Amino acid sequence: MVDNLESLDDLEEEDGNRSFAMAAVVGSAVVAGLVAYLIKRSRQEPPEPEPVLSGGPWDRARGLAFSDERAQATRDFLIDKVLPELKPALLGILEEVEDLVDDGFRRAEKAIKSL
Repeated sequence: MVDNLESLDDLEEEDGNRSFAMAAVVGSAVVAGLVAYLIKRSRQEPPEPEPVLSGGPWDRARGLAFSDERAQATRDFLIDKVLPELKPALLGILEEVEDLVDDGFRRAEKAIKSL
């Protein structure tokens, strides 16, 4: 059997499927990597918990970030400045969507009539 083989390709053809051997090698590598990862992870020290902030600084920071005055100023800016500039763009997008929907209904109508 081995005497008449001229190359490694002949051996592969004779012994079986090459993809099976490749799958076995890849599978072994994945399992070895998984085992190494689990061992490394088990040896690491658990992360230290973050210190808990006392109520005073946290409440102050929260008050600065979410005050009613800032919310009203943001609302006024959006309504007075941003919305008027976006209005033409939103209307243009809406017209294009309407054209696409109309075209889709026309195509569906033609398809139904051709049945």
